[in-house]
Amino acid sequence: MSIPNVPGTPQEAVQAMQAQALEAIRNGQAATLEAIKRWNEGMTQFSAGMPAAPEVPEEVRSAFGEPEQIVDSVYDFASQLLELNKQFVHQLLEASTPKK
Repeated sequence: MSIPNVPGTPQEAVQAMQAQALEAIRNGQAATLEAIKRWNEGMTQFSAGMPAAPEVPEEVRSAFGEPEQIVDSVYDFASQLLELNKQFVHQLLEASTPKK
């Protein structure tokens, strides 16, 4: 089956769109990262001689963990959730397929 004005199969068209979406996201992330780096450099120069920002209190840090640990924990959970849902949808497809 082919879709008018779309080269290849529908699956190839979906894969091409997914690749384009991922590339656009990567580009957006790279631009954001560069903007944050430049902003941070500018603020460092601007704030030279000003008092430093206060550190996060140790009781807060010990209660919640380091920011990197929090990010890893949240994304590990999200990854597990996506995998669980993927398995569930495969089970639904299998359960809803007529038996011969």
